[in-house]
Amino acid sequence: MAQANGFSWRIITENTEEKLLDFSVNVNPLGIPGTVKKHIAGLADITGGYPDPDCRYLRSCLAEKYQVGMEQILCGNGADDLLYRLVLAVKPKRAIVIEPTFEEYGRALKLAGCEVDHYVLKAENDFLLDDGILSAIQKGYDMMFLCNPNNPTGQVLNPPLLKEIVERCCDNNILLAVDECFMEFLPLWKEYTAKSLVTRTTNLIVIDAFTKTYSLAGFRLGFCASGNTGLLSSMRLYGQNFAVSTPAQLAGICALKDDSYMKNTYHILSEEREWLAAELGKLPLEVYPSQGNFLLLRAVDKNIRQMLFDQGIKVRDCSRFYGLNSEYCRIAIRAHDDNRKLIKALSNIFS
Repeated sequence: MAQANGFSWRIITENTEEKLLDFSVNVNPLGIPGTVKKHIAGLADITGGYPDPDCRYLRSCLAEKYQVGMEQILCGNGADDLLYRLVLAVKPKRAIVIEPTFEEYGRALKLAGCEVDHYVLKAENDFLLDDGILSAIQKGYDMMFLCNPNNPTGQVLNPPLLKEIVERCCDNNILLAVDECFMEFLPLWKEYTAKSLVTRTTNLIVIDAFTKTYSLAGFRLGFCASGNTGLLSSMRLYGQNFAVSTPAQLAGICALKDDSYMKNTYHILSEEREWLAAELGKLPLEVYPSQGNFLLLRAVDKNIRQMLFDQGIKVRDCSRFYGLNSEYCRIAIRAHDDNRKLIKALSNIFS
């Protein structure tokens, strides 16, 4: 039985893949916050009833954190749920997607019958988005998708360019969807987030989730922020009434209140990313700059993905990302002992 998207079959059946050291799933290396574990331990008493369909307490916590109105927040069953609801609500005829990036944008758009144009970033520029994108934003597009920091490249957009992109989309009546699922791995995320711009325009929606930042993938908890409350109302119609479970809502509320968890995350991630990039740089690999909790690698002469798998380590195959091929793979930044094992395995490959 295979693994997909980091799904664990441990509870269902014994699986040899369960013994793999998984670098393919880029969630927080600290695991679930301790406050979340503590509060969900006694959930049996509160899960007999239906969850709050409006996620009112969770939305109030999110609104306070991001300085937006509660009515400008919509919660969903993970970021993917909100992404598909968004496309179904907008019904775009033509969209532009910055590539290489998360595959679900293109998949959702094509499912809705939308024509998709790809703006492909260049490897020789470290996949950095520059102001050349501004000339590509023009009338005729209904939507634009942008991942910031970008997955799988890890590059973050500089704030002045982000503002220019937002303005350009507004001028051309294009809805800009910004995926910020990796944003809060940046200690200075408040300087980079597009959430600070949602109250200024109705042509912007920011999608986020608790999956990566708080390692809550199994809870399926996402949210989006937009000044276009009519759009959020339409999106709600395309989802089930009780989209977010009681455990997920409680987990999100507890996670938002755990400031020490994110402080520890910044410290560990910064140290491990620097160490891992330096060690990888000693090997015949191309290592791209990243501000996320993962690194994009390129190995021209060797199939390191399969060779690592043979040593019990799983990394993300990037051949399915538009603009990349089988030479590329993505690795998550994990705890130090795990990162050392990865370096040892790669050293074995290149020795």
